[in-house]
Amino acid sequence: MVSVLVSSSEEYSGKSSLCAGLGILLKNMGYSVGYMKPIGNILIDVDGTLSDQDSEEIMSILDIKEDRKYVTPILLTDQLISDSLKGIDKGLDKRLKEAHELISKNKDIVLIEGTGDVGGGSMYGLSDPQVADILNAKMILVTRYNSIFAVDRILCDQKLIKNKDNLLGVILNEIHESDIDYVNDLVVPFLQSKNIRVFGTIQIDSTLRSIPISDIVEHLHAEVLTSAHKLELLVDNYLVGAMEVSAAIKYFRRFPNSVVITGGDRASIQLAAIEAKTKCLILTGGLVPGEAVLASAEEAEVPLLMVRNDTMSTIERIEELIGHARIKQNDKLKRTVELVDNNIDLDLILSELDLKKHVK
Repeated sequence: MVSVLVSSSEEYSGKSSLCAGLGILLKNMGYSVGYMKPIGNILIDVDGTLSDQDSEEIMSILDIKEDRKYVTPILLTDQLISDSLKGIDKGLDKRLKEAHELISKNKDIVLIEGTGDVGGGSMYGLSDPQVADILNAKMILVTRYNSIFAVDRILCDQKLIKNKDNLLGVILNEIHESDIDYVNDLVVPFLQSKNIRVFGTIQIDSTLRSIPISDIVEHLHAEVLTSAHKLELLVDNYLVGAMEVSAAIKYFRRFPNSVVITGGDRASIQLAAIEAKTKCLILTGGLVPGEAVLASAEEAEVPLLMVRNDTMSTIERIEELIGHARIKQNDKLKRTVELVDNNIDLDLILSELDLKKHVK
């Protein structure tokens, strides 16, 4: 049995997606796959029990049967933080080892999802490198390539990993199409010259960035005025309706999978967005639109959402969602598996782990 800790240089880099994609592919190859996220930092209530949102989703995707208290043995509560600051020993190492021992029983490979970035958890002795040492796990570092500074982050993270043998390699994720040749031709060879294996480079994908309109409704506490039956449509971008009407329709049509945010008193912009067949329209300021807008939205089957917040705060809330999307939809999960399969050298990873490929 081997354990692989999927870590990252920053939050929302794609750790959960990678765990899901790798897990499905490994299971399809005949491996018995375990999963755990040692520290739960996105806490949710599940039937009266505190759990972690990432853990719950991956448990469902990979059909993990172990009890959630072992899948995520440590929850990042205010009490844990307070006790850590006071120097109270909570026996976290022991709890982690016991959970890992149970999770890894009869498994070929255990995928361990890291918390936040590489150094997250250091205050209570459970940063990703420390967890890797405790569980004798190898690390794969996922880095979102949004600029050349991603290379700096990787090199800094490498220094945080005291046991250099623990770092198996890196995956560069969410690379813009205009940067992919530069990354493959220059960045990858540079990292390899620093003895850092690169297992794959993945371009940014609109399907994975997308979110259902229902998530927007929930996150913004929005009132649905029209087309409630269309809330499972996906959007991957937002546009702000603040320009002249003459330019608006052309602008909206350039980005067909977008949600348009505009003031509740901008009827002309609202009608332009509906005419351009935008996926969703958010009206800010708590202002109910006129009958013409409501009728047009109903006829075009465009969900019309009304929120109490102003436009700027609504934009900030939307930015919290777009690009941080989860993988619970089937089409997103399918695309995740395709991206991992097509862009990551899984055979090389298995070779480095000394795992022979199963043949079903």
